[in-house]
Amino acid sequence: MKRDLSTCYILAKVLNKFGYKTFICCRRNFNFLLRYFEPKQLFLLGQVNMLPLQAINSFEFENTFIYFMPAEGFAANGEYEQMYPKSLNYDFIQTIFFWGKRPLEWFKNNRSYTKRNLLRRIGYARMSIAKEYAAIVERNQKKIGFVGRFPAMNDLYKRGAIDFFLSDDTVLERERLRLRQDVESKAISCYMELIDFIIKNTDYTISFRPHPNEDIRSYDGLAKRFGNRFEINQAFDVAEWMASCYSIIALASSSFIDAHEVKTPVICIDSIIGTTDSTLIFDPALDIMYEACHLPSTIEEAKTLLINNKLQSVSSKKFESVLDENYRGETDAIFEGIIDEILVNTSKPDLVDHFYKYLINLFDFLFSTKCFINRENSLQFDYSYFYHPISISLKNISSTIGARINLSARKSEPL
Repeated sequence: MKRDLSTCYILAKVLNKFGYKTFICCRRNFNFLLRYFEPKQLFLLGQVNMLPLQAINSFEFENTFIYFMPAEGFAANGEYEQMYPKSLNYDFIQTIFFWGKRPLEWFKNNRSYTKRNLLRRIGYARMSIAKEYAAIVERNQKKIGFVGRFPAMNDLYKRGAIDFFLSDDTVLERERLRLRQDVESKAISCYMELIDFIIKNTDYTISFRPHPNEDIRSYDGLAKRFGNRFEINQAFDVAEWMASCYSIIALASSSFIDAHEVKTPVICIDSIIGTTDSTLIFDPALDIMYEACHLPSTIEEAKTLLINNKLQSVSSKKFESVLDENYRGETDAIFEGIIDEILVNTSKPDLVDHFYKYLINLFDFLFSTKCFINRENSLQFDYSYFYHPISISLKNISSTIGARINLSARKSEPL
């Protein structure tokens, strides 16, 4: 997905630098490509319970080294059961890269994996990338960011609320959905009041970043209404966007970690709309995020924070402790550690690899062009080399990290 592109992009660029052929897949093309091409290495970044295992099993993957890194690596204890299903045989994975100590220990204690010496505590790559953005992205003192979190109300595929209720199987799932929709309806009303305040009382610009599963066309009316005072942000990295904002307005979200790393203050509206308790029912892992934000109890207090030109980001010892246990690796060398593991089993590309790379690019160009012409939704959240240009900042970060990784110090010889 778009949010994970930067990690894959940096890894791909480092491997390209060393002479290896790489291709960044997404949900749009992954299943199709595995029907016809057998990669020598497969780095999977996502949720293991959502991986297309049928596609993976469609080729003789004993000849392919598969590495896995979770896109969501931190959860409440009960959620790990869903993230790592007990019914799944994990031995098809060569190495599993966990973010922090706690998720790694949970997996060791609760799941079977014969290659236990290949479980790695590598760290949360986006935290490392966010720190790089903080150093190079210029902050706009007059830009306020709003985090969109309305997929239940503003579904990308235009499904109505009733569709979700009828598809959920349990009472608990339906209750979580009801609470989610209640939170979203209250939040958008609060957002609109704050946006009106900003437009009428300041010269600030509003930068709105919709959730990947939202229909962004729903916000066209606001763009027309407020003109150049309102923008829709669709940058791949939330950290790059947050680093450019003076402050952020949001519902409780894991993106508060990105804001924490780029030192952008967050104003959370959950207490204003009275949804802190219900939020923790449908997403209990968000509890710690309240430690990393300003949490005004009234709309007037939020307005005061918005016009505070000395507003600072928030943290606490409790929040830092959670980061240490769940998000930080044994060292800060996240990309070096992943590259080391991949290069152990890497062979030099041959003429067939060059031909495969050409064909894969051709196929993906045709796929993504079809999506573009038909206005299909996959291009909104799935990366395409042909339709999603990489930002200058991410290119610079990739070069900086790549320069730190010297192939002579790795586990493979230069090509």
